[in-house]
Amino acid sequence: MDSKRPVLLFGIICGIVLTIYVRMLDISRVIYNTSWGAWLGYLAILILPVCIFLALRELRKKQETFRYRHALLAGLLVSCITATIYSAYMFVDIYFFDARHLNNLFEYTVSSMKKDGYNAAAIQEKILRMKNHYFSVKPYISTYVWYLVLGSFFSSVFFFFLRKSNKNLI
Repeated sequence: MDSKRPVLLFGIICGIVLTIYVRMLDISRVIYNTSWGAWLGYLAILILPVCIFLALRELRKKQETFRYRHALLAGLLVSCITATIYSAYMFVDIYFFDARHLNNLFEYTVSSMKKDGYNAAAIQEKILRMKNHYFSVKPYISTYVWYLVLGSFFSSVFFFFLRKSNKNLI
């Protein structure tokens, strides 16, 4: 259990930091009101690899043997915990609160489409499709799939930087 503690800890930290970061972007509306705001949204993707790297580094320090499967499972666990925390936040916000982040997204979409010359029917259809998407299970499934794929990739890459010797590759 002692060797799993950093993995669990960094998974929880990653989920909380990701949720706070995304919420701050939404509250500040910087991702909707500036030309460079979308790039700040993409920075959220860096939170997961940093936490996976830190978890693997701590795991490597605590274990006598550090194998690829240890790294892969740790990366998947950090990713799964992160996706669970972020998805729980999204679910609670959408179904129990006012889903302010979705309202901001809908307002931004409407204003962008009006600027591009779309008519009211096209805008309404787009907003309805977006609402159907966000009030379904699709965002949660895609969050898990995306984070598990990223967790597999990053843990595999980081293993080769953190491995102790060439004899413990697999």
